[in-house]
Amino acid sequence: MASVAAIRRTGRRLALALALAARVGGAQGDARLDLVLPARPASEGPLVTTTRVLADAGVRELLRAGFPARLHFRCELWRDDRFNNVRDAAVEWDLVVKWDPLDRKFDTYRVVGDRATRTGRFDAAGEMEAFVDRPYRMPVPPMRRGQRYYYEASVDIEVLSVRELDEVERWLRGGGDRTAGGTVGRTVRGLFARLLGGERRSYQARSPRFRVE
Repeated sequence: MASVAAIRRTGRRLALALALAARVGGAQGDARLDLVLPARPASEGPLVTTTRVLADAGVRELLRAGFPARLHFRCELWRDDRFNNVRDAAVEWDLVVKWDPLDRKFDTYRVVGDRATRTGRFDAAGEMEAFVDRPYRMPVPPMRRGQRYYYEASVDIEVLSVRELDEVERWLRGGGDRTAGGTVGRTVRGLFARLLGGERRSYQARSPRFRVE
């Protein structure tokens, strides 16, 4: 049975979420996702970079209220065939941002497959946003000589609902369900599937086409 304190805490979170949900849905101006090809695409992967995707005031307030945010990245390599484009490779990773109210710091975690690793701890929202916007280099996948390729990238940004907070916090501390068979990866994706107020922000980018010599 839930304690009175836990019920009150959930009630406060829910009330704040309802008050802030409309603000989170607003436009973010210059927020974007960029995909930059290296000088030698056959030997080095592209850079995936976000700009101001968490700079919205409503998102900051939700983070400080205890609602973690998840950024789900996906980068795909496509082969430009004469008659049909073929996806040759895809890489996915997550970045989770949460506020620690005791230490008054922002924590960031990178989630790849079944592993969550804390990647930073920041005093100020601006420092956290600068870290989130750091370029991430995708590993270069195998390519065929003489073929033309291009990359497509996307990032989906979600804010957790009230009922999902406790399980995510247990999982990040290493106490969640970690059974075999990739269960944890599906569990974490499922936890983030229900969005606060139905809001979901997505950004896409595509690289120029290039030929592998």
